[in-house]
Amino acid sequence: MRRWLSSMPHLTCPTDDDFLLMFLRQSKFAHAKAQARLDNFCTLSTTKCIGDYIWATPVDLKSKRLEYYLNIGLHVPLGYMEDGKMVVAVRPRVLNQEEMNIAEAFSFAYKVLFMVNSDPRALIGGVVVILDATGSTSKNVISDPNTIRAMIRFVQEALPGRAQRMIFYNEGKFMDAMLSVFTFYMKDKMRNRMLRCGPDIKVALEAEPGLKAVLPSDIGGDGKSYKELVEENKKNFYAFYADGDKTGEIKVDESKRPSSAKDFLREYKDYDANVMGKSGTYIKRQDEI
Repeated sequence: MRRWLSSMPHLTCPTDDDFLLMFLRQSKFAHAKAQARLDNFCTLSTTKCIGDYIWATPVDLKSKRLEYYLNIGLHVPLGYMEDGKMVVAVRPRVLNQEEMNIAEAFSFAYKVLFMVNSDPRALIGGVVVILDATGSTSKNVISDPNTIRAMIRFVQEALPGRAQRMIFYNEGKFMDAMLSVFTFYMKDKMRNRMLRCGPDIKVALEAEPGLKAVLPSDIGGDGKSYKELVEENKKNFYAFYADGDKTGEIKVDESKRPSSAKDFLREYKDYDANVMGKSGTYIKRQDEI
C-alpha cells in the first residue's frame, strides 16, 4: 500500500499501519480494492459532499457544536456482541433540524464512523446498525434525495467499514419515502441486509441473537441506558481524538491525479421514484448473513 501511495502524487494521507490496515481489512486484503477505497475515502473526505462541510477538516474538540452533537446522542455505539459485531444506534428523534441541520450532523458523524472503524474488531466482525425511530416524526427524516445519495455513496464506495445488517425499529409509514430513496441507491448486497421490525423488537433479536446483551434498556435490551451510552461515547470520542485527527492529514490535488486513478469513484445517478416503489423494496431476513 505504501509503495502504491508513493506512485499516487495526488494523495496525501496517513501511512501508518493502523490507518492502512483499515482499508486492507475492509477489502479482505485484496490490494486493488483497498487502493480504490482509500482513494475514494480521501477524495470524498476532502470534497463538499453534503452542504458546505469538508469532512476531513481537523476536529475541534473545543467546539460547542461538536459538544451539542455528542450530547444529543444521534449516533451511539452500543458495544460488541458476543459474535464480534459492533452495534451502532441511530436515533433520528433527537435531532432538531432547526438547531442542527443534517449536513452539520453528518460532518460529526463522519468522525464517529472513523473512530468506530479504527478498532480492528469492528472491521473483522462487522457492524450492525439499528435505526431506532422511537418517537420520531416526519420532521426527523431526511427529505433530500441528494443528501441520501451522498451518504450512501460514501458508505458503499469509500468508508472502510463492513455493514453486516441494517435494522429499522419502530419505523412508521412516514419513513417509507426516505427508505425508498435509500434502497434505490443501495447495492443488492446491502439491500438484502435490511431488516424492518416495526414495533416488534423481537424480530431483531431473533435475527441477531447476541443483540439483546448490548441493546439499551430503554428499548427492551439488557445493555446500558441511552443516557449512559451517550456519555460513554462522548468520553471515548474526546479520548480518541485527544492525540490528533488522522483525517485532518488527508489532502487531494486533482491536478496531479494520474490516469490510472480516474475511474475509482462510481457516479450515482439522480433518484427516480418510478424505479423502485414501496412494494417489494424491503427484505426481511432472519437468517444469518
